[in-house]
Amino acid sequence: MSPPAFAQTAVMVEAGNQSLRDDIQWLIDRGIIDLTTSTWPMPLSALESALASRRVANMSRGDQHAMAAVESYVAQQRRSFVGVTAGLNTDRVPQLGFDATTRARAGVGAYGQASTEGFAGKVQVNGLADTITNRQSNVNLEGSYAAAAALGQVLYVGQLAHFWGPGQDGSLNWGNAATAIPGIGLQRGAQTAFENKWLSWIGPWGYDLFVGQMQHNTAVPQAKVLNMRAFARPVQGLEIGLSRFIQFGGKGRPNNLGAVWDAVTGNSNIDDPNAIGTDPSNELSGIDARYTFSLAGNPLTIYTQLTGEDEAGGLPSRYLGQVGAQFKHMVGTTRMQWYAEAADTTARRLFGLQDGLRGYAYNHGSYTNGLYHDQLPIGHSIGGDGQLLSGGVTVVPDDYRYFSRYSAKILHAQVNRSSLPINQAFDRSDKFYGGEFAYSWMLKPATFKAGVTVLRSVHGNTNDAFSLMLSMNVPLGGGSTMSAR
Repeated sequence: MSPPAFAQTAVMVEAGNQSLRDDIQWLIDRGIIDLTTSTWPMPLSALESALASRRVANMSRGDQHAMAAVESYVAQQRRSFVGVTAGLNTDRVPQLGFDATTRARAGVGAYGQASTEGFAGKVQVNGLADTITNRQSNVNLEGSYAAAAALGQVLYVGQLAHFWGPGQDGSLNWGNAATAIPGIGLQRGAQTAFENKWLSWIGPWGYDLFVGQMQHNTAVPQAKVLNMRAFARPVQGLEIGLSRFIQFGGKGRPNNLGAVWDAVTGNSNIDDPNAIGTDPSNELSGIDARYTFSLAGNPLTIYTQLTGEDEAGGLPSRYLGQVGAQFKHMVGTTRMQWYAEAADTTARRLFGLQDGLRGYAYNHGSYTNGLYHDQLPIGHSIGGDGQLLSGGVTVVPDDYRYFSRYSAKILHAQVNRSSLPINQAFDRSDKFYGGEFAYSWMLKPATFKAGVTVLRSVHGNTNDAFSLMLSMNVPLGGGSTMSAR
């Protein structure tokens, strides 16, 4: 299976566009294209390669609508253009899901993007007013990057949102609820299988290798991260991913190659109680799987993610867990996408199968700011010591004029059982329930979304929230499009 001939672009697609992810996933689960949506950012060339090898026979109206939406996005990204963004989050509700939410009461941004064959870049400047945490900057460069494509790989440097895993409302290993970590990454430009007969059984595969440096970490300034992910689809419908998130180095900590080697090989846990705070690294590692099969002619998907907060015998231990299911079908000419999901971020609890360890998940004796960036969770969107049960539906009419869609979800959450101050998304122990309703549409090429989120505290430890959520992305003009061969 050789990659198709097309002009390889270095454009990167960062995490945060739920509509795009849903459309791509619809095409994957319906067997139209062969790709994975479990690893973001994604090279645009990987998506283009999958589209070039699409199945064209027996496509339903829903398949055609999803394809038109994805192709419209790809065509726009191949252009050079400038634009503006704006967002409103009136009650500063933390991000609870893949879709990007303003991490402040209001935000605005301006950007310019350009690409030629083999090179791409984007400069984006964002301003935030009344941020969720006082660690966040009022001005940042999230969404900015420069990238180059060569020899089937894409090298990128910048500040792009990541999301690793099959989850709908969060990733135990690396999600996009926190401010993106700036750094350098490397990925495959196309998710194709090995041509070698001894390796072809692995199926289409890819990887993401990332090195970055955290900002505003007062406990260990200039702390670094080394993150690795590999994924493959060895059989039809099955995706498997392996992830590793390593926090190391920083001011006053070992920053040499020896420290990196100790972290990578697992020689980084200090068991001596008199030596607390001397561990050379803070790590997460685990596995996720997603399997799709047909039920009455419609795709039913089950998925899971297990992430170890510690290491024992060279393997992850003290797991956090996530499970979920998705079902897609048509009602007339309207696409329907249902999901249900549960995540447990208390170490070694796994939904009550064990007692659990409080104050352990996303926390560390050396890196006392834990796995939080700007005091927002790097892993699952609720942070450590919690549990989230959620479910919802997305309704996509056969609308080619506005590409409109409606979504609704309900949730029940237990958060921050140990009231750790490092988690400012939810800064004290509480339980709450809530819901969200949203409507998104397009006035080509601009996109808009409006919705409302309601969270109500069970114990009254945190404030109830009623937040109006508005966002828009308006390209103002563009130049030529890089054409395919």
